[in-house]
Amino acid sequence: MALPTPLEPYIGTVSIVDLATQADQLISTHCVTTEHERTALVLWSLATYGYDHYRIFPRLLAISPERRCGKTTLLEVVAALCRNSIQASNLTPAIISRIKSIVCDPTLLIDEADTFIKNADGNIKGLINSGHTKSGAQVLKCVGDSHTPQVFDTWHPMVIASIGALEDTIMDRSIIINLRRKRPSENVQRLPSDLSEEWKDWRSKALRWFMDNASTLNDSNQVEPEYRGNDRAVDNWVPLFTLAKAVNDTWYSRCEAAYAELVNEVEMELPTLLLSDIRSHVVKATNTRISSSSMVQSLLADETAPWADMRLTPARVASMLAPYNIKPKDMRIGGKVLRGYESTQFEDAFERYLPPI
Repeated sequence: MALPTPLEPYIGTVSIVDLATQADQLISTHCVTTEHERTALVLWSLATYGYDHYRIFPRLLAISPERRCGKTTLLEVVAALCRNSIQASNLTPAIISRIKSIVCDPTLLIDEADTFIKNADGNIKGLINSGHTKSGAQVLKCVGDSHTPQVFDTWHPMVIASIGALEDTIMDRSIIINLRRKRPSENVQRLPSDLSEEWKDWRSKALRWFMDNASTLNDSNQVEPEYRGNDRAVDNWVPLFTLAKAVNDTWYSRCEAAYAELVNEVEMELPTLLLSDIRSHVVKATNTRISSSSMVQSLLADETAPWADMRLTPARVASMLAPYNIKPKDMRIGGKVLRGYESTQFEDAFERYLPPI
C-alpha cells in the first residue's frame, strides 16, 4: 500500500470553475459516464478537500453489473482528483480503523469490494458505515499486550468499487455511480501511467481554494436539496449542493439535474402506501365520513396497487392504521349506522408521514 506524499497548497489565486471544468474533462476523456454521473464525481472529488466542514459525508460507490465495465479505471481517475487518496483491496478492519493515524485527511479507495465486503463479518461493514457521520466516526479497540482500550477515528472520505450491489446500509450512505461497459462506438482514451503525478498541481490548487474559501462551507452556507422521500439522500447530497453553489449557477443547475436523475425516490412501506392511497382515492373534502367497506372498495379499484393481491379487508385496513392511532368507529352514513372513519382522523398522519401534495 503506497502512502500519498504530503500535499502542499498552491501559491496564488485559484479558480474553482477551472478546477471543476478540468476534472469534468478528465473523467469524460477516460470513463464511460453520463453528464449527471460526471457532475456527481467532480463535485464529490472536490468536496473531499473540505469534508471536515460537514456533519455527514457520503461514500462514493461505483457499481458495475459485471467485469470490464471500467470501475478500476474510474478509481484511478478519482484517485488523481481526491485529497490524499490511497488505493487498496481486501482491507482488514485493523487497517481501515487506523488509516487516518497514518495518513492525514486520507481518501480511502477500495477496489474489489465484492470479494471481501459481501462475505465479511460485521466489523468491516460497521467500520465503513461508522465514517458516514462525523459524530459517530470512531471505533473502540483494545490494543497491545495489556489490551488497553483506544479510540480510532474513521471520519474520512471513502470510495468503494464493486461488481454488484452491496448491503443496503452501505448503499444508503453512498452517492452511487452505476457503471456500464463501453459500446464499440464509444471512445475513451487509455490512462497515462503517471496520471496521479500529472494531476498533482491540480490537487494543490484544489487544496488552496478550499483553504482560502473555508467560510463558504460553514453551516450557514450549506445547501439542502429538495426532499425526494429519502432523508439519507438529502444528507448525502448537502456537500455536493453546497460546493456547486460556490462554483457557479451552471454547476448548481447541473447538481440539481444529477440529483434528480441519480437519486431514486424510496418506495413507500406498505402502511405508508395505504395512507397515501387513502389520501388520493378515499378522503375527499366533500365526503367527511366513509364506511370501512366503501374505503376497501375504493382501494381495490386501483389496479396498479397491491391491495387486490392482498385480498384487503376492512379488518386488515384497521390493523394497518392502528399504529397511526386511526381506528374505525360507529357513525351514521347515508341513514345507516356503519363502521367507518372521519376524514379528520387522517390529518395528523398525512402531515407526519406523507410528502406534501
